[in-house]
Amino acid sequence: MTSHIVYIITDSNRAYLEVGYCTDMPARLQEIHHTSSVLFDGSPKLSNVVYMEIFQSKEKALSYRDTIRHFTRMQREKLIRLKNPNWLNLNVSSSYRKRLNNEKVVVYA
Repeated sequence: MTSHIVYIITDSNRAYLEVGYCTDMPARLQEIHHTSSVLFDGSPKLSNVVYMEIFQSKEKALSYRDTIRHFTRMQREKLIRLKNPNWLNLNVSSSYRKRLNNEKVVVYA
């Protein structure tokens, strides 16, 4: 069964919050990285996935994406902080994720 993902991605400075939808997150991130580096040289490098919600239904996912797109920046930030208070990148590699589980991590915000 295909999972439908609604995500919020940002740059390293948290200046931009982009809302999107996909069914394959690694492929979508590669597409975003490739497109931004080729077409828009001076554009922000959107690389940190700070919010993800997974749906079983495409209709629900698209409806939720449209709802979040109409949110103000403050509403988006509040949504992110509910699930990810430290704005950690949710798309870290599996080896890094394993290392995080074995070590204590201190995050300064």
